[in-house]
Amino acid sequence: MDRSRFSPPRKQRGISTLLIVLMVGLAVSVTVAATIYSLRGTQSQQLTTHSATAAQAAAWRGVEALRLYLLQVEKTVWPGWVGDDAKQVSGLGALGVRSAVVSSVRTAGGGLYQVTARVTGEAGVGSALTTATVEVVYDVAPGSGTPGTPEVCHSLPNAPMVFNGNLNYSGGSLEVVNPVDYENVVVAGDLTIGGGSSARISGCVKGNVSLSGGGITNNGHLHSEGNITINGMGNPSGTTLWGRNVTIGNGVGGGNYTAIKAGAYSAVVYSGGRAIGTAEVGGKLVAATVTGGIPWTKGNVVPFNTGRVVITLNDQSRFLLDLSKVAIDANSGAVSGAAVSARLRDDKDKGPDDASLPDALIFTSVSVAGGNAGLYTLSVGQLWGQKVSVQGWSGSYSTLWAGGDIDMVSGTIGNLVGGGNMTVRDVRVTGNGRLAGSLNTPLANVLSAQAGTSPGLPGIPWCDARVKSVDAENYKGMANYVFESVNGLPQLTIQQVKRADGSSIDGVYPLRNPSASQLQVLQELMTCTNGNAQGCLGMRQGNGSWLLDGVRKMPAGVLWFDAAVTVSGTTVDLLNTVVNKGGDVTLDSSGHRDLVAPNFAGASKVCGGAFYPSNLCASRSAFVTWEGTDSQGKPVTYTGLPIGNTAIIAEEGAAMAGWTIRGSVLLGKQLATSGAVVTIHGSLTVGSNQRADTTITAGGISLEVPNGSGLNLLPVCGGGSSGIPSAPASASVLWSRYL
Repeated sequence: MDRSRFSPPRKQRGISTLLIVLMVGLAVSVTVAATIYSLRGTQSQQLTTHSATAAQAAAWRGVEALRLYLLQVEKTVWPGWVGDDAKQVSGLGALGVRSAVVSSVRTAGGGLYQVTARVTGEAGVGSALTTATVEVVYDVAPGSGTPGTPEVCHSLPNAPMVFNGNLNYSGGSLEVVNPVDYENVVVAGDLTIGGGSSARISGCVKGNVSLSGGGITNNGHLHSEGNITINGMGNPSGTTLWGRNVTIGNGVGGGNYTAIKAGAYSAVVYSGGRAIGTAEVGGKLVAATVTGGIPWTKGNVVPFNTGRVVITLNDQSRFLLDLSKVAIDANSGAVSGAAVSARLRDDKDKGPDDASLPDALIFTSVSVAGGNAGLYTLSVGQLWGQKVSVQGWSGSYSTLWAGGDIDMVSGTIGNLVGGGNMTVRDVRVTGNGRLAGSLNTPLANVLSAQAGTSPGLPGIPWCDARVKSVDAENYKGMANYVFESVNGLPQLTIQQVKRADGSSIDGVYPLRNPSASQLQVLQELMTCTNGNAQGCLGMRQGNGSWLLDGVRKMPAGVLWFDAAVTVSGTTVDLLNTVVNKGGDVTLDSSGHRDLVAPNFAGASKVCGGAFYPSNLCASRSAFVTWEGTDSQGKPVTYTGLPIGNTAIIAEEGAAMAGWTIRGSVLLGKQLATSGAVVTIHGSLTVGSNQRADTTITAGGISLEVPNGSGLNLLPVCGGGSSGIPSAPASASVLWSRYL
């Protein structure tokens, strides 16, 4: 074992673990990186350029970061570290730490260890640079038990476009190009597309759907937990409609549908003979348990082994049951293995924290939820609902299933199953037909009064519109250029940035009255106001916002702003991730080039310039790589940190007018568009922090899904566990001194 480097705990394998390693190419644990972000968010950033105290503060931040790291080291690692050989600890530059060296690790008896280290902090630049070194000794008691896995700071969005609120398209276009599947748009509220819109969608909606314009992507689908009402749209091809109720007006004809489905059983959920909750579930009723006449609506349900069902327990806790991952008895409907279901913890989940779902369940239907499928003249592969109404002439329906009654004026049916009565005028059945109830006029190939006939119900699709919150502080440690106000004065903190020759320019640069050496660096980096403002010293506005006006030069990397930011006119592409802490991000309609996230720009442009972000670049010609997992959980090596996939990350909203954005857009609140179409190469998430309605009246959004899953990853944490320490670790400072 090479003891000249710390070995990270083996189970810490997410992007947080690797971030520091990738910054500097040295193996240091994720916990240091997490500590960086935590400390930067909780400790004062008000460090002055000329203060020795600032350098001391930086050193002490490094001392604390190292202490927190030592807490996470697995017990089995410590014996290999014992000795007096120096161990470099890197990756603390974002805290203002120049160097950190563990000079010795000694056993202290009883399974304890003493760790001696020297941490040097620095502040200022050039001739104003100051340093301070602290020597410190830690007492460390490693924890026993299983180590936790940290949050993995990369995830895929539920769809290329996610709207956490209502989406209203009364004009303009909406399209998703190069989708990986047909779940292109997810809407957490209602979806309304008006007659003036050319939007074409495929995806799911948690609320109601109303279409009087636009259309559905060829071979796509529109699933809704609410009602689907269509009074006008472009002719579809291979489309599936599935909702609580589906109603298609007389003005809709032509095209073809793979399926139109509606309705579920409204069930009481039992476990151990006790009613524990409710659910809406698709499936078939067990004949021996049915009560009441035809059509069947009450009895035990044998759920279909596909799809997901939300179970609300009596204590108001909510669980998501994946029916493909449980055992279902085909005769009784008994479900086993349900205890592994995920807790939803959404805004409707009001249950206690320790609520759990029993392993064995029975679903007993008491009524039907929705189930109305009404249309005029269409060509449909499968038409399925509780009550089916076809009021037009000469349509074709390969399969028609109804749990209840059928009212049909005209059409040709392949195979027919009805759980109630059927009324027809001019209908032909070419295959087999069975009805539980009566038929108003004889039909060839159809048998009526067939006891026990029922096709069941398809269920109501669950739409996963969950979003993860956005906190700009989490990205401050990843930023290269931090624009903020300290004591009322604007300043730029540069971190993890090097010149082409490898020398660092990290430091704090006041944007009001910088020194000559600081001004020289700023002028090399940035030019605004169409070339009249070298250094962009006037970016901070009187109202506290930031304005990038007439940008002719801007360094590549991650830009972080503490208030609203507006980009108004550029003569160059901005090769940046824009992170915004407060207020909106505005990309106005003034003449501009594109906003291009670093990973979309390519390593040669981002890493090969006069200045480059050292945390994003492994070399002058290559991005860093890191080990993660793909959508199936298999190990994979990615190129380019997830932060470099995003063009905009905002805690609040954004307003855009005709921009081309190469990179994902992640908004905490609302989106407003105007003017020409906004083109996004990546994903779009609206309302991560707060439900936000979106209205598009003109222009619209064109989104192109990038090739390769690596560019689709968002730098949003998820997963992880706290571990099971039977004896928690401890690390404390025994003594310290300045050197």
